[in-house]
Amino acid sequence: MTRPAPDVWRPLGHLEYLRTAVEASLRRLGVERLDLCYLHRVDPTVPLEDQVGELRALQLAGKIGHIGLSKVGDDQIRAAEKAIVVAAVQSPLNRAEPNDPALGYCVRMEIPYVPYRPLNASALPAPAALNWLLNLAPHIAPIPGTSSPEHLRALVRPL
Repeated sequence: MTRPAPDVWRPLGHLEYLRTAVEASLRRLGVERLDLCYLHRVDPTVPLEDQVGELRALQLAGKIGHIGLSKVGDDQIRAAEKAIVVAAVQSPLNRAEPNDPALGYCVRMEIPYVPYRPLNASALPAPAALNWLLNLAPHIAPIPGTSSPEHLRALVRPL
C-alpha cells in the first residue's frame, strides 16, 4: 500500500515496489528474513500471479519465511495458491463487519485467519468481542490495535 495523500491508501503491486518494500522492512527491523510478509492489497493493475510470484521469489531468496494475503476473496486465495502456500489471510472482521466470505474458505482449508479491526464499532466490551471472534474457528488470531499498555492489559486480562 502507498499513501499518496493523508487518509488515502492505494495498492501498489509493481514488482520493483514489492522488492523495495521488503528490503526496506528488512532494514527497518534489522533482520535478514521476514517471518511473515503480507501482500496487503491486490493491485488490480498487476496480475495477482505476478505479485505473489515476486513474493515467492523473495521467499526463495530467503528474505521471506511465509506469505500471507490481506483483504482478499476466496477466488483470489485460490488463484494465489497456484503459486504460493498461503500462510495466513488478514481481513477486517468484527461485530459491525461480521461477514467475510474468505473466512469460510480459510476454515475449510485450515488457513490461519487474522481479523484486524476486531473491536470496530462493537457494542460489546472488548473481551467479549474478542471471545466472539475466537469462538468462530480454532485458527483465528485477532489483532486488536493499541498504543497503550493499559488498554492492552484490559484487552487480555479477562481472556
